[in-house]
Amino acid sequence: MQLKVCRRASIRFATILLLSVFAPHPALRTHIRTPHPAHRTFIRTPHLALRTYSFLAAQVRAPTKVGRWEMWEATLKSSHRYFNPFTEVTVVATFRSPSGKVYEVEGFYDGEQTWKVRFMPDELGQWRWFIRSEPPDERLSASGRFECVQSKLRGPLRVHPQNPLWFAFADGTPVYLLAFHLWNLDAMDEATLAKTLDFLKERGFNAIVGPHLSPERTAWEKLPNGKIAFNRFDLSVWQGLDRALRMTAERGMVVIPFSIIGGTNGLPKAPPDELDLLLRYWVARWQGFWNATFQPTSEWEEGYSEQEILAIGERLYQLTHGRFLVSVHSLKASSERVQQARWFGYHTVQDKLTDWNFGKYKWFAELFARVPKPIFAHECLWEGNFYQRDAGLDVDNMRRAAWTIALSGGQINYADEVVPPRRWQRREDVGVTFSELGAKTKPLGQLYEALIHLARFMRSLPFWRMRPCPELASTGVCLADLGQIYAVYAPKGGTVRLDLTKTDATFKFRWFNTRTGKWVEGGTVFGGGQREFEAPDESDWVLLVQR
Repeated sequence: MQLKVCRRASIRFATILLLSVFAPHPALRTHIRTPHPAHRTFIRTPHLALRTYSFLAAQVRAPTKVGRWEMWEATLKSSHRYFNPFTEVTVVATFRSPSGKVYEVEGFYDGEQTWKVRFMPDELGQWRWFIRSEPPDERLSASGRFECVQSKLRGPLRVHPQNPLWFAFADGTPVYLLAFHLWNLDAMDEATLAKTLDFLKERGFNAIVGPHLSPERTAWEKLPNGKIAFNRFDLSVWQGLDRALRMTAERGMVVIPFSIIGGTNGLPKAPPDELDLLLRYWVARWQGFWNATFQPTSEWEEGYSEQEILAIGERLYQLTHGRFLVSVHSLKASSERVQQARWFGYHTVQDKLTDWNFGKYKWFAELFARVPKPIFAHECLWEGNFYQRDAGLDVDNMRRAAWTIALSGGQINYADEVVPPRRWQRREDVGVTFSELGAKTKPLGQLYEALIHLARFMRSLPFWRMRPCPELASTGVCLADLGQIYAVYAPKGGTVRLDLTKTDATFKFRWFNTRTGKWVEGGTVFGGGQREFEAPDESDWVLLVQR
């Protein structure tokens, strides 16, 4: 897929002119970025470009102070009535940071002749901003300043700068993700969503995967004849997404969308130009939320070529200025070309637990060794899922798989798709599970408690310094910071051998009960060779060896 590329000469001219007026030092012009592609070309004389900037004080609502990584939002209302406001006018904003960095972002139409511009400032100090439109609309043009002050936010999700196996927030705080799958995140009413999110937060979940838009609920408007208008957007869907992002942000939760652009799983695929319009609109709406990430579609191989998905990922990276994580959901783990792309922030893995073979997730360690990026087990542990059947209802099997994933370097997305009274989901079972309805129904999954113990264990470790070292343990599942700390999973207890040959340090060891979350003290062990440890019983345990 090749996305349309052209220039907007008058907007660029006006940007240079205004930046020269408000920040006249010559070096500033070198920071101006090329305007985003996929816009119509409008060549206008200088006096017409200037007319775009006859500012009216009352036409824009925008804050003059905003916290770092909080949303800055400007609202403008036009006096013109456009037949298609999504395509007939483009609103573009330029932001200049205190250090001189310049960001160009788009605004978006939000109904009733109203446009909004969203931005997330990441530097403390005085910012300058300029909003203009093409073609010129004086009611969609403004400029001003705001002060970015310290806030309690830690910023958007990033890859950890010292260890690419893990995530961290923009301020450097390491974060261990435990995600929950909500199919209809955008469509839940506010009370149900609030109750659902509170239930999950109490159990240690700090990320939500969803939504997966559906043929009945797409990003686009539907015409009276039932066809999709790919150049218009369904504002009720997008405003529902805004609500979900806001409510998750208030609870410190990251959002990882499952499918927004469609093209697979029964959702229509937009033509190239209209797809680019969708990507621009999506980024414009989400770029002000600190907890946003961008994951465009599900099982991309079923609807897109490798070249198409590479272009989509790169476009999202450009539009977000690389400030938000981008990945894509695969039939398993994407092709190596996709994995190696600069925009591909982390591995999104699908490998369902379809049998009593929990040990299969050891391959995560090999994946990281080959392409060192975080591993998100997106579609592996969906309790009650019709592909997993009875194996996915066996809580002992699920728990062992969860620990194999975690100590092989993965982070988990859990779904509760158990159908009342307690059976696995069949194709005809639509809209009856907790992952679909949230708090409107009772959660029936039995893995919650085990995941609480797992998350507390992982977050108690300096996990951001650890890497998969399967070769060190007889069980093949070991996370370690060599010479400092070793966490070994023993799925059936028994004797565990650990290679401490390369260290002469003295360690203490103890056992973590994965079923109760309690510890059993062990003793002291010396480095310098292969060491053996005996688990308390034949169930599953985690051996922790630490200096």
